[in-house]
Amino acid sequence: MVNINGTLFDELPQEIGQMERAFYYGDTLFETVRVFGGRLPLWPLHWARLRAGSRLLDYDWPEDWTPDFFLDAIRRVLPESNARVRLMIWRSSGGRYLPNNNQPRYLVRAHALHGDRYEWQWPGIRIGVSANVRLPIDALSGVKTLNAPRYVAAAIEARQSGWDDALLLNADGHVCEATSSNVFWWKGDQLCTPPLSDGPVTGTFRNLLLQLASVKGIPQAQKSLSPGMLFGADEVFLTNAVQGIRPVRFFEEKEYPCTKTRWLFEATEQFLEGFEAPFEVPYDKPF
Repeated sequence: MVNINGTLFDELPQEIGQMERAFYYGDTLFETVRVFGGRLPLWPLHWARLRAGSRLLDYDWPEDWTPDFFLDAIRRVLPESNARVRLMIWRSSGGRYLPNNNQPRYLVRAHALHGDRYEWQWPGIRIGVSANVRLPIDALSGVKTLNAPRYVAAAIEARQSGWDDALLLNADGHVCEATSSNVFWWKGDQLCTPPLSDGPVTGTFRNLLLQLASVKGIPQAQKSLSPGMLFGADEVFLTNAVQGIRPVRFFEEKEYPCTKTRWLFEATEQFLEGFEAPFEVPYDKPF
């Protein structure tokens, strides 16, 4: 018997049963993709991360699950030409921690958004460092799974502290990422971000900016970041595929200008107009 909020069933309802492993074990990968006027400019980067994650989790990937297969699945559910799309892949039901099979299933859901480009989010956001959460570092750190209670706890802590977002430290005490974003900072003319060996998600927008920096000849560095180093940073910003660049205005009592970040935002908008990454994007994982 199954009791769901007081209603009894002989077994799990079919819709829940199909997602049993996602529901019980978080045995799931997901991507959140931004659609602009029907275009998915970052899709190749999402696809590369998704396939890398499926290999790490040992899914038996169907031959017909190609990039075009999922592009068609996404476009079939688009409510508008501008949208946020969530694509989830999970292992079929059966087994406990050790699965009975490795056949994946998928779900695609879309929400309409306004605007056919990223928006400059001024006057910027306020951030702090989570005191309650530490992130592990392992081979799965770079992919997006449903193992998210730490991010939920950090987001609640940020709201209670009056911040717009929280920075999460890894087990070594280095800044790893924010609740749903990668972290970048400017030191002089150098664009910096934590290395993948410190455990952040391999963000699609992170990869885009690193490619853009190479094209523009911007000096860049991937290096560990302690919270104290943020007081010496010239500017700080957060990135993800849905919101683009979010400039940070305040970290504790430190206030940042956003001049270089605004220039980078505008350069990114121009870069995206003609951006077409190859489907076989190298997946730079630390392990």
